[in-house]
Amino acid sequence: LIPSLEWLVDDLQSQFGIESELKVGGAERRLAPEEELLLFRIVQEAVSNVRRHAGATKVGVDVEYGEGRTAIAVRDNGRGFELPEKLGELSRTGRLGLMGMEERARLLGGSLRLESEPGKGTTVFIEAPV
Repeated sequence: LIPSLEWLVDDLQSQFGIESELKVGGAERRLAPEEELLLFRIVQEAVSNVRRHAGATKVGVDVEYGEGRTAIAVRDNGRGFELPEKLGELSRTGRLGLMGMEERARLLGGSLRLESEPGKGTTVFIEAPV
């Protein structure tokens, strides 16, 4: 997972000029291949959303390995957006990528949470019991 995320962050910086950083905390460990793929795809979609929609100049990806869980946060300093009251409302507003991210988190037995405010950037939090 970590080498793939390093590549993703490096690519964001080299290809699109968005200052990017990956931080890893806790005891790094390998997860099952399908778990690593689901987590990578969630982060990949979050980074793609930053690149396409946020107008951000900085992105941070933080991975924290805890006992029995993995948490990831993807933060940007972009334009942000108004969040619906429920994540389920995202599909009605055309934000299908965010819905796909939530579905992948659920497949892991985990959760996806968003924080965003217009003009103040967005943070995507993923937590999974893996």
